Amino acid sequence: MFEPFFTTKAVDKGTGLGLSVVYGIAQAHEAGIEVRSTPGEGTAFVIRFTAAEPPAALATANNEHAGDTDAGEPLALQSEGKRILYVDDEESIVSLMTRLLERRGYRVTGYTEPRKALEVVRANPCQFDLAVTDYNMPGMSGLEVARTLREIRTDLPVILISGYITEELQREAPAAGVRELIFKTNAVEEVCDAVARCANAQTVVAQ
Repeated sequence: MFEPFFTTKAVDKGTGLGLSVVYGIAQAHEAGIEVRSTPGEGTAFVIRFTAAEPPAALATANNEHAGDTDAGEPLALQSEGKRILYVDDEESIVSLMTRLLERRGYRVTGYTEPRKALEVVRANPCQFDLAVTDYNMPGMSGLEVARTLREIRTDLPVILISGYITEELQREAPAAGVRELIFKTNAVEEVCDAVARCANAQTVVAQ
């Protein structure tokens, strides 16, 4: 059930990535997942995390190990407050990534319909500092979203997430304005890191 793209739902009703993303988050936090399932009764998931360090000790550890920039601050701190457009046809993924990015200080606006997201950008092209989009979406691919965003605003950085990265996609992505291409099953931490890099790059340009 944690394998990417495994799903019991009908075609176009599910991607099979929901539990895969959850599993990736649990691994990133050194957590374990326990599953109990009984036909006709239901399924229970228990996620066990290791105890967190006290706030003071955690702050000290972060200061010692964080990747500092020339200004002496981690990228995520320097780009805090940046406005992120997040597009994915899976509402659960939009909700999850919105929460994770907002905890890092970003302001996130999420959409499950690519065309609606593009309408919002057209209405006010300067309201976002960065766009993150899934590749495989019904009606409009993430690559098409990136191309349209580039037509609207050439300097808007775009991060593209895909469950299957082909050589063709790797060739086409940069020409469409994609700054970073990320494999979907690794998306949680990699997206957060990519957002920090792209958002910080925008900060440097603006200065």
